[in-house]
Formats: sequence, C-alpha cells, structure tokens
Amino acid sequence: MHDPHHRFQELLTRHERPLIRYAHSITGNLEDARDVVQDVFVKLSQNLHAIGEARLTSWLFTVCKNRALDHLRKHQRLIVMENETLDLETSPAPRPGDELDQRETASTLRALIDELPARQREAVRLKFIAGLDYKEISQAMQTSLGNVGYLIHHGVQALRVKWREMEQGAGVARV
Repeated sequence: MHDPHHRFQELLTRHERPLIRYAHSITGNLEDARDVVQDVFVKLSQNLHAIGEARLTSWLFTVCKNRALDHLRKHQRLIVMENETLDLETSPAPRPGDELDQRETASTLRALIDELPARQREAVRLKFIAGLDYKEISQAMQTSLGNVGYLIHHGVQALRVKWREMEQGAGVARV
C-alpha cells in the first residue's frame, strides 16, 4: 500500500484533467473549473483516509459537481460558455480555420447538451466529457447501470435530433 502522499499524487495525476473538463462543462469557465477542482482535491486530502478505493471516482465527481453548482449559485449568474477549447490535451498543429471550426462545433454541442433534461445532461457529461465508465457514472449518479444506459442513449438520440434540426434550419449540408 502506498503512503497517503503518494496515493494523493497518483489520484491527482489520474483525475485532475477529467475533473477539470467536467467542472468546465458545468461552470462554462476554465478558471472557475480549475478553482472547483482545486477545492475538490483539498477536500480529498482531508478525507483520503475515509474514502474506499471502490467509491473514490464517484466521490470525486460527485463532490466536483456539487462544488461547481455551489460556485454557480454563489455567483448568481449564468455563465456563457467561452470559446476556449474543451480538450485540454495537446494536439498536432491544426490547419488554418480548423481550430475555429472545432471551437464553434464544441460551443454548439455544449449548448445542445445544456438543453437536455438534467439527468440526461449529467450522464452525458460524465460519459463524454469526464470519460467515466457506466459503473462509475452509476455510482456518481446513485442510479442503476440500466438507467445510466437509458439516460445516455436517450441523451445522445436527443442531441442527434437537435443537431439535425439545427443543421436543417441553417441550411448546412453535412456528409
């Protein structure tokens, strides 16, 4: 077994980026998301000894969601999504115009996700933004695996329909 400091470092390395992406999907602001995740890890450092390995991921994402929502309530404002790139990983240099297209697509997709019913929105964010598996989502949302599958399936279907409607409304042809 690792000493607590080493375990904390491993958890920070493994979960920091997914937590930031998840918090960013809620707050709409990258700096606020980083602040939220910093709070999550402060709370983790205080409770590390009491959290079992089996529920650690769900604990982190639940605390992250609660802190992000608290942040929004505290500031009593709707935060408009910024045009920052959601993907925090490094990537090869894009061709001219690609980065703008990706930002516009990501911004549009985030807006469509925000229109989903709350439970579908949360499941979709945990799956596709935070990268959790169904079991971890089930634990974080305190629901069955079957319900997670249902929520994600119907959320993705709704996003597809909204995307098609948006494209048809704009007269955009996609291949």
